[in-house]
Amino acid sequence: MSRLLSRLRRTEPAPPDGAQGHVHSPGLVARVAALEDAVEENRRLNQRLADVVDVVTELLVPALDRDDARVAAALANLNKTLDEG
Repeated sequence: MSRLLSRLRRTEPAPPDGAQGHVHSPGLVARVAALEDAVEENRRLNQRLADVVDVVTELLVPALDRDDARVAAALANLNKTLDEG
């Protein structure tokens, strides 16, 4: 992740003399690609977090009801979700 952030923080050189301000330099294209990768990684992590929150919710509700079978099933589901990452 730190490698990705360091790539995003790089400054771009000034465009060559006489060049328009909206020229698509290779560095700009690379930064956009890195940002798109970061957004996709964020989406995956958010989905995984949502899955874990769902499982934890499934775990807490039966724990309040003292339903041991549901608690065991929810713990198994939590372990499965955590192992997928």
